[in-house]
Amino acid sequence: MATRSILIGLMMLLFAGASSGQDSLSHGAVFPGGITVEYGLGKYSVRDEYISGEKYSGTLPSLQVKWSRFHDTYGYYFGLEYRNSARIENYNVSADITQVSLSQGYLYPLTKTSLFSRDVYLLLGPSMEFYFFRNEQNIAVQGFDYSQSLAALLSLGATSEIVYPIRRRFQAEGSLRLSILSMGVRMVDEEEDDESPVRLLTLLSGTNASLRLGVRYHLLSSLSSKLSYRFDVTRISSWDPLLSASDNVLLGLTYEF
Repeated sequence: MATRSILIGLMMLLFAGASSGQDSLSHGAVFPGGITVEYGLGKYSVRDEYISGEKYSGTLPSLQVKWSRFHDTYGYYFGLEYRNSARIENYNVSADITQVSLSQGYLYPLTKTSLFSRDVYLLLGPSMEFYFFRNEQNIAVQGFDYSQSLAALLSLGATSEIVYPIRRRFQAEGSLRLSILSMGVRMVDEEEDDESPVRLLTLLSGTNASLRLGVRYHLLSSLSSKLSYRFDVTRISSWDPLLSASDNVLLGLTYEF
């Protein structure tokens, strides 16, 4: 996408303009601790075969609140995100899509490495996430089951983060979050089969992943802003398959303490 190319190009320009000298910092010094409020907007598409085999697409905005802090030897984060749009469409049929996620994780510093003679800070650790999805069709039908689709994942996974200080006020940041083992819940058609609505899912049958790249600018000693690109994908295949993906541009403010 053009948005992705612009953001990656911006990061490369900042890398190229960085001076060769750098003070060595600790992981705690570069870890973005504090309260973050973030708004995002991007293209979203979903194929939910409980409802239909057709792909629905549109714009799905997001609002996220996140709290994070670096303790003596590790970082911790806790976040809540809400996404909703009533205009996810397939030609003249639309759906009201709601996604809610509640996540927390621990990040442990890895050995520092370097890129272009500058320190790169890596963190890795376990994570837990609750993810909820609702697809409600904007059509007049009889019967709750055929106008609404629900799914949920309670997942154990892993999160990695990379922080690359560029200048005194700038740093590039990236993260990858991936579910590994999940307890999945899915709406099933009880009239057609006797499938259980609850199953244990692996990475292959219950994938929920997010990749992010961004640039943070410190406006004040305790206030920073961040512009980032995020790609999300969710895939649940143990029942009627559900596959969704989205490209997002996000702008956030962090009050650091």
